[in-house]
Amino acid sequence: MEKQKRARRRLAQKLRMLRLIKGWSQEDLAGASGLHRTYISSIERGERNVGLDNLEKLADAFGLSVDELLVAPDAASFGERLLETLAKLIRAPEERTPGKDTEKRPPEEKEP
Repeated sequence: MEKQKRARRRLAQKLRMLRLIKGWSQEDLAGASGLHRTYISSIERGERNVGLDNLEKLADAFGLSVDELLVAPDAASFGERLLETLAKLIRAPEERTPGKDTEKRPPEEKEP
């Protein structure tokens, strides 16, 4: 990849990782940051030259400073946090789809 696009690639990787750790979709991140979902998607693909105001919005959405957002991701720390997130999702699938009964249960038998 071109030397001048390394920062874009780093930001794309970091946003995707942070979003996955939070268990957020691009739509969720868009809502938290006030940016459009397609804009988030193009940032994650490394297609956007993101302005400072939008970097601040993204950092604020994750509770980070702009500096923390731009630092190269730590693979070990990411792996641990991602596993924690996945474990939570596996333990509580009903929390992902509020109001939906995702588990089919057999009808209760009546006692004679």
